[in-house]
Amino acid sequence: MTLLEPVSPDETEAPRNIKLVALLLAAFGMLAASYGVGVAASWLPFNSGVWVVGEEVALRGWLAYMLSAIVQIATAFGLWHHSRWARWVALFLIALGLLPTFPAISSAVMDLRIDGIALWGTLIALRAAALYVLVSGD
Repeated sequence: MTLLEPVSPDETEAPRNIKLVALLLAAFGMLAASYGVGVAASWLPFNSGVWVVGEEVALRGWLAYMLSAIVQIATAFGLWHHSRWARWVALFLIALGLLPTFPAISSAVMDLRIDGIALWGTLIALRAAALYVLVSGD
């Protein structure tokens, strides 16, 4: 069995929960691409899409947004088709996406910014649920 084969040969269709994670990754990929276009056209500042790709990626410019979008959309496509490599890449991407959320929500709580608490709290909940689905093997 190689990394490029489906997770189970008997089942070529990915479970519904995995498809939801794939849709979540595709949505983040599309958002990253739209922020990349906005940054490239100078409509948006570099750090406007921090909540989508993280601060380190956002400060690298429009090309980093686009590369992030390509990786996320390719991973979503792989998850949709139940590829083993996509599950590992998705685990890495989603876990890595959790890292910048904790300082951001801590800052939002300290300043009592309701919009920041709602945004970062929702991102934490979505990513934690996606990690649970990927790790549990549903």
